[in-house]
Amino acid sequence: MSKAIAITLAIASGLLALMDYYVTDPIIDALGSGLAEGVVILAAFGLLVGVLNLLAVHAKRAAVGDQDRVLSAVLAIALLAALGIAVALPGSATLGWLFRHIYYPLEATLGALLAFFVIGAAYRAFRIRSVEAAILLASTLLTLVVQLPVIGTLVPYLAALRVWLYAVPVTAGVRGILLGVALGTILTSLRVLLAVDIPYATD
Repeated sequence: MSKAIAITLAIASGLLALMDYYVTDPIIDALGSGLAEGVVILAAFGLLVGVLNLLAVHAKRAAVGDQDRVLSAVLAIALLAALGIAVALPGSATLGWLFRHIYYPLEATLGALLAFFVIGAAYRAFRIRSVEAAILLASTLLTLVVQLPVIGTLVPYLAALRVWLYAVPVTAGVRGILLGVALGTILTSLRVLLAVDIPYATD
């Protein structure tokens, strides 16, 4: 019985949210806005649960003397300090300093580390002896070369080539990826609306 109720509520909520985009009616608009606000509230609670779980895991590691207890303690203290500053002084210069001098450098460091993983993945991909691997290698090297300021200064027409690369092949590839994501999202939504997939309901 509870499974049938959960399926009915999920289908009704999905259809109502879908109708809100195509039907102009005050009642449907109000119900759709209420559902959207509910999603935001659920996401906020999910974030809160994630933060509490993170604190609990690392506090336990720091308390039992795990080999990474110092790092766990630093993470927990930094998280609590950042949350305290954000709650006590929202939009303040202190919070801006925290993002500008701690968060952004850490983000840049993570991006720099990802470059090594990209190089490793490219090396494994280019070792494949096929026409597709050769095309991938040539397009990657061409894209990297036209990005260099020195090359653009020495060979002026490479600037126009870079614009063409981003406007035609890269844009076409991005559009293909977005179309695939959109079709996958539509298919998943239809499966949920038709009760083919019911991950939210258990026996």
